[in-house]
Amino acid sequence: MHKIINELKENLIKFTQDIIRIPSITGEEGDLAKFVLKMLKEIGIEESLIDEAGNVVGVLRGSGKGPNIMLNGHLDVVPAGNVDNWKYDPFGAEIDKEGNIHGRGAADLKGGMSVQFYTMKVLKDLVDGGLSLPGDVIFSQVVYEEAAEMLGMEYLCEKTLPENNLSFDVVYICEPTNLRVVLGHRGKVEVVVKTKGVTAHSSTPWAGINALEKMVPVLDAVFNAMGKNMKSHDDLGQGSITITNILSRPGALSIVPDECEISIDRRYVPGETLESILGEFEQLFKEIKKNDPKFEAEAFPRSFVEESYTGYKKEVKKYHPVWTTDTEHPFVKKTVKALKAVGQNPEFGYWRFGTDGSMSAGLMEIPTIGYSGMEEQYAHTPEELVNIDKMLKSLEGYIAIVCELLDIDTAV
Repeated sequence: MHKIINELKENLIKFTQDIIRIPSITGEEGDLAKFVLKMLKEIGIEESLIDEAGNVVGVLRGSGKGPNIMLNGHLDVVPAGNVDNWKYDPFGAEIDKEGNIHGRGAADLKGGMSVQFYTMKVLKDLVDGGLSLPGDVIFSQVVYEEAAEMLGMEYLCEKTLPENNLSFDVVYICEPTNLRVVLGHRGKVEVVVKTKGVTAHSSTPWAGINALEKMVPVLDAVFNAMGKNMKSHDDLGQGSITITNILSRPGALSIVPDECEISIDRRYVPGETLESILGEFEQLFKEIKKNDPKFEAEAFPRSFVEESYTGYKKEVKKYHPVWTTDTEHPFVKKTVKALKAVGQNPEFGYWRFGTDGSMSAGLMEIPTIGYSGMEEQYAHTPEELVNIDKMLKSLEGYIAIVCELLDIDTAV
């Protein structure tokens, strides 16, 4: 296997640089999708496509005698921000003397996308050499992951795969894990709280009801009460709550606002649900109203109508369900066994951020595992990078994992 990895090294580096140099901000992933599809065709993955939502999919069909494996990542990246904060061109994909490739998306997650792509190439070469895969291997890179709404992943799982007679028994997500085996993350929902009032001239504020003033006890509760009573989980840690934005309407001078809105980032753990979280706010509102009969408020999940670069539109919630995969699950045990066989001794871990695993594991209850060579600390920062040696190790790891799950001789 080492020989195969070494032969692919230069192509792996070039592919990674090529895709970093294609800016693919959320909603603008089209150029990257076309490039990845072209490259899938070039390595012989004939069953490959871009679906209506803009996701890229490539498939190697199996005989139906083994598990179907999905290798998953996302096409989009966050904006580069102020380029003056970058030492390297954010879309230059420059390599430093320590063997790191720099650029927006290098860590989140184009380094992993590249590794999953070349895993598919190795498997295709084996198939061309006469190997029959027991199960399907599906390469999928989705749109709109960074928006934290699962728009692309939902379309892939609910539309594209069924329409193409495809399903999966386990998914490997190439979000940054630093060669750990990552098995979940807290849930996230963006809760909107609105308080209501009545406008009046600001010279006579007593003539109206100031919605901003009505928000004060909510702010106090979030910062000083709710945040101190978060539930916790042995693996995922403690839930959290904070306010990320506040605005009032009409938002003009000389007028008392009749509406105030705050955005709340709420991270939660197993045992909590979207319904229970909203219920906390309903209870809070009842308590406030006991002392202030004029208090009126509502709480609901933030939602947007999003549109992908293909023109596909859907209203989606800012919502990532919590999920975990058991360390004793057979797929997890086989993953660890495969990695140990190639000299890796991975620790288990859990992401601080959200992923599209909320769709596969949180909603569909399909075993989901994170693995890659990128590092979470660099994601979304001006120092974003991926280390080439860790990419090569993760490529070896991915090949070993797929071979273990499909019972393929790893002496390939």
